[in-house]
Amino acid sequence: MGWRRHGFLPHPFQVAVGAGVRQRIIEELRGATDVVISHFHGDHCPLYNPNPYQLGIEPVKGALSNCRIWVKGADDGRFIQQRRREAMATEKELPAAEGAREGFLELSLPVPHGRQEQNDNTVMMSRVEEEGEVFVHASDIQLFDERTIVQILDWSPDIVLVSGPPLYLFSSSSETQREEVWQNAMELTKNVETLIVDHHLLRSEEGVEWLSELNRFTKNRVLSAAAFMRREPLFLEAWRKELYEWLPVSSDWHQDYLEEKVDIDQYRREGWQTLVKKGRITPCKWYYCCPIRMYTEQGKLERYWTENYCLVGNKDCTRYQMEEKGEYHPNNMLPNGEIREDLR
Repeated sequence: MGWRRHGFLPHPFQVAVGAGVRQRIIEELRGATDVVISHFHGDHCPLYNPNPYQLGIEPVKGALSNCRIWVKGADDGRFIQQRRREAMATEKELPAAEGAREGFLELSLPVPHGRQEQNDNTVMMSRVEEEGEVFVHASDIQLFDERTIVQILDWSPDIVLVSGPPLYLFSSSSETQREEVWQNAMELTKNVETLIVDHHLLRSEEGVEWLSELNRFTKNRVLSAAAFMRREPLFLEAWRKELYEWLPVSSDWHQDYLEEKVDIDQYRREGWQTLVKKGRITPCKWYYCCPIRMYTEQGKLERYWTENYCLVGNKDCTRYQMEEKGEYHPNNMLPNGEIREDLR
């Protein structure tokens, strides 16, 4: 989450959703065999000194000690990046992995983080091949560098996940930059079957519109990460100003959160209700008659299920798929297909 946007710190509802995302990252890491760190900016790696909205190193140290870690070298030996890198090492040595190749995984040499002439930060891209399908993760390239686009296409990917341009940082005189990133995005869409554009781009309403416009110019799939996962996107960063208007926040809330004096559950509940009321998200068409909603409101089921399936119209819900086919499924079946005997 951006520290400040439109003059506001993250809204408590965004803080609550972000906390859930961090917990899912922690849980996923427990079963990971390999972890790739593309670079050492604060929103791309666990930190030894996180702010209240970032993932710290302590909750994931155990998981990281049990898997292979592929890390980018620190740019120019910068202290802050080197310190973050060292914090991840646990009991392992972490040699720079740029250019490495082993089995299903291939890593790029350093490529520019945004516009090369404006900074010397670099990132490491990843290529993963499984059963003949190639996935490329191009973190934070922001679609500025034409040579980086060429390298992605040289990897012959079927699916590319790329960090789009930070349009919210562009000035009124940035037409050249806008044209550069647009042309590079078009080059990807022409040659990649599925292009997922996310991160910086979707921190603003303009970015949401930009992605929609890009999709109009190609026969291939161009979509956000949420849409790729077949669920409604939550543009909470872009909606931050509106969230403060819809759900006012006391001036001392963030300090109290820092001191662990507040419970985020109130804003978590009210935030989802507000987004539905304002038409910013559309729940599953079966939501209002679904027993999962009933169990949640009765306190028998964790809100995780409604928040990650029902309220975001998640099409990967087993209940939804069976309902659409007219197939029987018991009331105590969870969205992932699990049967919960304790639900009656």
